[in-house]
Amino acid sequence: MEEKVYTTPLGDIHYWVQWKGKDAQTLVFLPGLTADHRLFDKQIEYFANKANLFVWDAPGHASSYPFSLRFSMDD
Repeated sequence: MEEKVYTTPLGDIHYWVQWKGKDAQTLVFLPGLTADHRLFDKQIEYFANKANLFVWDAPGHASSYPFSLRFSMDD
């Protein structure tokens, strides 16, 4: 898995990808609000040579911390 970072004005969002090719199925792993990318370690290990993979740390969680959660509907 290759770690990447998406930078926003509120903070960085960390995500990991593995690309096996356009013909491979793609699996997206989205951990819940109290978890991070490590929740899927066993699944990623199993699918490592079988599919394209994407997993992230939601803003404010694990590698995507700190992240400013200050916003309003006016933004």
